[in-house]
Amino acid sequence: MKKKWFSLLSVITLSSFLAVGCATQVPSTQQHTETSKEQNSVTSVQSQQEPSKNKKWLPAVIVKNIDGDTVKIKLNGKIETVRMLCVDTPETHHPRLGVQPFGPEASDFTKKTLYEGRSIQIEPGIGGGRDKYGRLLAYIYINNKMFNEMLLEKGLARVAYVYPPNTQYVDQFYAIQKKAQKKAIGIWSIENYAQEDGYHPDGKSQIASRSSGEPGQTSNITGNAQTNSSGDKETNLSCKGKIKGNANSHIYHVPSGEYYNSLHKHIVWFCSAKDAEKAGYRQSKR
Repeated sequence: MKKKWFSLLSVITLSSFLAVGCATQVPSTQQHTETSKEQNSVTSVQSQQEPSKNKKWLPAVIVKNIDGDTVKIKLNGKIETVRMLCVDTPETHHPRLGVQPFGPEASDFTKKTLYEGRSIQIEPGIGGGRDKYGRLLAYIYINNKMFNEMLLEKGLARVAYVYPPNTQYVDQFYAIQKKAQKKAIGIWSIENYAQEDGYHPDGKSQIASRSSGEPGQTSNITGNAQTNSSGDKETNLSCKGKIKGNANSHIYHVPSGEYYNSLHKHIVWFCSAKDAEKAGYRQSKR
């Protein structure tokens, strides 16, 4: 009889132990599920915050295209005209300069990319600067890509009007421009067209103030790597009389070339065409 009671007691005890064990496992599973949901929720929130992580960028919407480097936007409920910092595209409807080569191409590219109603982000210049026309000076971003750089990549703009304190991206701008020059695309496909003081279809440069509405000052162009203190001086004189390179356009000329004798500034001499090409220069097409 005692054995039967002992066996029965053992069964009851074992059943209670199993019941307790199962009960303790359920909250553990629930906790794991809740933890996973919490982690996924955090990841989701982080992903949603990713586009606006740069506090310097302000959300805006394109309202109208003016030309290749100027647009109207809606920012904080107000319509603003934005002039893109440190880049310059050829003119399309200037009263004096008219339509310049690759001006329509630059304007069309901007209209196609920064179409009306498109959401963008802008990074105003340091200090929220404006030019003499009241236009906001800024960098424009789409999908975390700077549009100012895109114009340079396509050879539809040159680096220009670089004034302190807005010089933080200048080095990378010139690096991008140099690649476009080597490819001879866009504005760089025309001999001596894009120069440090503007665009010259005839290849002749005249340092002067332009009335085209460029940002900041209109004369005394400084901060531009193409106009350094030695820019007008001939360099590498040991090879003088041989291959003549244009330090501004990164184009080299052979003695029999059409523009060889007309190049008087920004001259870099090379002993051979191979040396010029090794330095990143391309041969003149004429």
